[in-house]
Amino acid sequence: SATGEEMVAAMNSVGVDGAIMVSSFSAYEYDPSYALEVYNTYPDKFRVVTPVDATNPAIDDVVAKWAATPGARGIRIRMRDGLPMDADHPVALLASAPLELIRSGASLEARRADGGSVALRHALSPRQVEVLLAGGVINWLKQRAAA
Repeated sequence: SATGEEMVAAMNSVGVDGAIMVSSFSAYEYDPSYALEVYNTYPDKFRVVTPVDATNPAIDDVVAKWAATPGARGIRIRMRDGLPMDADHPVALLASAPLELIRSGASLEARRADGGSVALRHALSPRQVEVLLAGGVINWLKQRAAA
């Protein structure tokens, strides 16, 4: 793995303006401190995602605290034994497929085929929302080429 300084040098050498950083789970488990340290050193280059333990009884508090963290842009749900799968648990809702994403201003709503849903707040640009709703960059480019 590379240091933050090495990552910035590599990004600069190929013209990459920014990246999402996720701490190595094998090294840090659920501790995002290294990724946050790199973000704090290079706030113009990185945003941060943290892994979360969906079986943690305080998952709501963990996610709320992370959402208020400068530079935080998402969570990585660690899929493992004991993952709550009751229909009203937010992690189960997001982990189940298929999901339909519905645009609504500065939020998206993820709806499951069985009628469950979760509101997702975001700070994405209109283009980023289009890419997400298209199912990724490749689909978005195909849609644009066909138009």
